[in-house]
Amino acid sequence: MSNLFDSARFAESTNQESDYVEEGECFVINYPYSVSDGEISTTFNSDDDLIAFLETLDYDAEVYIEVPFDVTFADGSQLTINTYEEFEIILEDCYSDYDYDDDYDDYEDECFELNYPLTAVDHEGNQVTVNSEQDLYNFEFAGFVYPISVTLSDGSQVSVNSPQEFDTLYNDCYNIEDCYDCETQCFEIVFPFSFVSENGTVDTVNNYEELYDFFSQLSEDDTCMISYPISVEFEDGTQQTANSDEELAALYESCE
Repeated sequence: MSNLFDSARFAESTNQESDYVEEGECFVINYPYSVSDGEISTTFNSDDDLIAFLETLDYDAEVYIEVPFDVTFADGSQLTINTYEEFEIILEDCYSDYDYDDDYDDYEDECFELNYPLTAVDHEGNQVTVNSEQDLYNFEFAGFVYPISVTLSDGSQVSVNSPQEFDTLYNDCYNIEDCYDCETQCFEIVFPFSFVSENGTVDTVNNYEELYDFFSQLSEDDTCMISYPISVEFEDGTQQTANSDEELAALYESCE
């Protein structure tokens, strides 16, 4: 169960709620707050509300936050912003040392670009032809169908044939060190599969998001077990079936 939950947790893209200030941030805007396009006002009560709204916007949409709203600073203190002038003041105080030119230079120094069209996969396993960077952001991207082609900063083109090759290219480009403490995951769960609770209720999960949600709603007193068999798919496309907790645990251990 712990292995499955870790798989779901690493696969699931989750956000902290807005009253949590992450390291390096100066402040966050507290929920609830509202935005408007000049005609319709929309109120957000959570990150999920905000993300759902952003996904409905056109590329050239214009919206603005409505005052008043509250913010929480990194030291835990809170402040009500009543005017846009007050908002500009805290923005200037927070980011006065930020060098936008350096950030733009870093962007210009990207060492490779994806060559389109390419084929990508969404979280449901559907393959989608992507013709531009904008297309890539318009659906729930989960991975590429390899091989893909990239153009390096010197103009040369290379073929990337696996997730491992892409990770190596990306990490070398941005000087990202290997993560020796990260969980090793050499396969993906094949959905759907089911859990059976002690009262006989059967819960079927169809993707990592549903798997994460299922574990998140369990209490310490809840008891359930996997309805075997369950299959996994390795990076080379081969699949293997586990018929017991022991066999599934062995598959996870084989990745280490």
